[in-house]
Amino acid sequence: MVPYISRRPGVSISDLAAEFGVNDAQITKDLDLLMVCGLPGYYPDDLIDVVLDEDGGTVSIAFDAGLERPVRLTRDEAVALTVALRSFASLPGLVDADSVYSALAKLELIGAGAQASLQVEAASPAAALGTVREALDSGRQLWIKYYTASRDAVTERTVDPFRVLVTDGHSYLEAYCHRVNAVRHFRVDRIEEAKVLAEPSQEPLWMDAEVPPQMFHPDLSVAPITLVLYPRAHWVAEYYQVELVSQDSGAGALRVRMRPAGDAWLVRLVLSLGGAAVIVDRPDLAERVEELAAQALTAYHHSHVATESELPTD
Repeated sequence: MVPYISRRPGVSISDLAAEFGVNDAQITKDLDLLMVCGLPGYYPDDLIDVVLDEDGGTVSIAFDAGLERPVRLTRDEAVALTVALRSFASLPGLVDADSVYSALAKLELIGAGAQASLQVEAASPAAALGTVREALDSGRQLWIKYYTASRDAVTERTVDPFRVLVTDGHSYLEAYCHRVNAVRHFRVDRIEEAKVLAEPSQEPLWMDAEVPPQMFHPDLSVAPITLVLYPRAHWVAEYYQVELVSQDSGAGALRVRMRPAGDAWLVRLVLSLGGAAVIVDRPDLAERVEELAAQALTAYHHSHVATESELPTD
């Protein structure tokens, strides 16, 4: 729509609606969205400048952010988009399937999504997803048995479900938790059991329209901890909220400060990195990592020896 308007300054909204096969309200909604789109940085001078003449119902583009011609999908882009849409369509109860199939139909109409040999089989959805959607659709409270990874604990909670979000590659239930009297995000695949209750759920007083890019919540009661991250663990500095302290260009190590979600959470994180991260200023936690690593190595050795002893001999 941007290049079309740029070539026809002063075009009427009704003519735009007729050209793109939608109504005037949809064109107005799309123009409002364009006003907050633009080049990375997204400062006022980077945004697409849409000029609306409310009296005459016309529109012009003063700055098109480089969209001088309609965007054409390459073959790789078309395949990637088709895979993503078909994956979403196969997730029951997670998205508006009609919208997904509509987008796929439009791709196929222009030939971008016509990949007859492309088949997408989604992973099995979380067992509790259907029950979560039932609670959302019926407007009732939900009882869940939930595994909290940061504390390695299972708890039972009653929640007022608000919505299901997809971020970090996982689906999350955003809900008001009566156990902590606060809004929390629950990873749906960590809900071990779920039951829809008869009690109606309360509507949220306010909900952020933005989907958070990640669901990590540091514990503000825990003091920041210094970590040394070697190259294989650099992703931690990109994924979590950290403050860069120094960089060792020779060893390729980063020294960062971060506020973890708890001591147990940090121990499991460092342990999972297999020596690519070191805790600097909490010797008690560093010692705990070493103890657990030694226990795991011992258990692996015993298991390996037991397996070898079961092998047939000549």
